[in-house]
Amino acid sequence: MTHHPLDPFGWAPGRAGLFLDFDGTLSDIAPSPDEAVPREGIADLLEALQARLGRVAIVSGRPVAYLDALIPSSIDIVGLYGLEWRSAGVHHTLHEAEAWRPVMRELVEDAMSEFGVGVVEPKGLSLTLHYRSDHDLAKPIADWSSEAARATGVERRPAKHSFELHPPIHRDKGTTVTELAEDLDPVAYMGDDLGDLPAFDGLDELARHGVATVRIAVQSDEVPPILLSRADHVVEGPAGAQALLKDLLERVTSAPD
Repeated sequence: MTHHPLDPFGWAPGRAGLFLDFDGTLSDIAPSPDEAVPREGIADLLEALQARLGRVAIVSGRPVAYLDALIPSSIDIVGLYGLEWRSAGVHHTLHEAEAWRPVMRELVEDAMSEFGVGVVEPKGLSLTLHYRSDHDLAKPIADWSSEAARATGVERRPAKHSFELHPPIHRDKGTTVTELAEDLDPVAYMGDDLGDLPAFDGLDELARHGVATVRIAVQSDEVPPILLSRADHVVEGPAGAQALLKDLLERVTSAPD
């Protein structure tokens, strides 16, 4: 008999955790960062799943301020890979990250001077430099961000057609998922980028402690092959992610109490 990766969610939905990336997962890839919005119907799906599962949360590299108006208030948001979060509608910031805000502000100013507004995405406690619209900028941005990290002590992370600069604080999607998953079983995470690999690592850690886990990759022309190789299940783009959420909702709705 063939088993579906989401089968464990039907066994004990009230103890299950579902954690989701935003860009390229719940949102179609947009021409610019500020144009990314959830696919139509996603908000209702998230609220319906939240009512039936133990915990549903968005885990993103985006600032909470950006996602706040796009994600229903009943859904927790972890932004900037764990540097800030929204829980029960209240915004919080990791205390030790605040000391890096002036450093990030200076880096934003320098990056704006070097590359211009269309390339630089300020995020308050982090910074992303995009070269999606001009791949000739890939090397200059890589070089600039590498030097900025060396000079200031911030951490540089490669991402999809971009480089990110973060405070050197051990927070990522892996630490976030393991914290959010406390006392939950099963747990699933769905994402589409290099920044989602630590979340898969977090699931592996949970699995070593006996938790049923599901690593879900969202396929696209840009998805890193390593993410696909690590996945237990692959869906085709954000449309496939949405279809899987509908499938999951049907499973947990029909599950016995």
